[in-house]
Amino acid sequence: MDIIQRNIFKLIRCGAFNTKEQIEPMSAFKWAKLFQLAIIHDVACDVYEGLQQCKDQFFLRMTEAQWELWEKTINDIRQAPPSEDQEENEFLKADHLTNPILNHKLQNILDDESSDTRTRQLLLTIIRTARHILNEGLPIKELILLGKELRHESNRIDFNTLEKWLRSLTFQQAAHLEGALLVELLGFEKEEISFISMTDDSHIKQVAQELIEFTHSRPKNYYFTQGDDNIFIHTNNGSAILGHVRRSARYFRYFPSETLTNFFATFAHSLSHIEE
Repeated sequence: MDIIQRNIFKLIRCGAFNTKEQIEPMSAFKWAKLFQLAIIHDVACDVYEGLQQCKDQFFLRMTEAQWELWEKTINDIRQAPPSEDQEENEFLKADHLTNPILNHKLQNILDDESSDTRTRQLLLTIIRTARHILNEGLPIKELILLGKELRHESNRIDFNTLEKWLRSLTFQQAAHLEGALLVELLGFEKEEISFISMTDDSHIKQVAQELIEFTHSRPKNYYFTQGDDNIFIHTNNGSAILGHVRRSARYFRYFPSETLTNFFATFAHSLSHIEE
């Protein structure tokens, strides 16, 4: 993890979870890259809260223009009206799975009004985070939300029921990966994540770095188009397809029952962009 990535996670931990962190010295150019990374991941508000907590530290040196840009950006974000989910986010919504058998089980869980609402919400957060990992890379915003739910709602969540649901949906390994990422990136203690078995995963640092690098440089989603002058179908981004195949294979052990159906659902979703 490079210095920009280390600093952004330190600022997120400060801003979202009120930890004490020592910021590493960076040039104005690298602070500009950190700003861009915060915007890409949609975590600018949490990073800005961290900047406010650390602004008196000797090594936090940004130009006056950079501080002004942060303040303007945060004001714009806070004043912006809530936006409707974009099409790609709609595809990643957590209340449906692409595996029809598992999706049927999930709908039964969600339709059971006798179960605890907060526990169901945490399950949906785990599923949404997992689907982002499969399709988008490291979901920092969703990890922050998951961490906040665990910190603020843990006393009200039925973890025994949650564990039973995760087993039924074969999402134990996905939950393990998310818990390990909370420990590795957001400073959680293993004891705080009581709904999974936190055995050591020697590959988790490598997985975290791969997900960070993929999200930092991820290509646009691939879509298929058909030209006006021929009958052949083309993809706008061949590397995105290959990357999706490699990612599906690499993380299959964490999402065994959802990976294949997710890949084909993504493929079909992309085909839907062909103009009639």
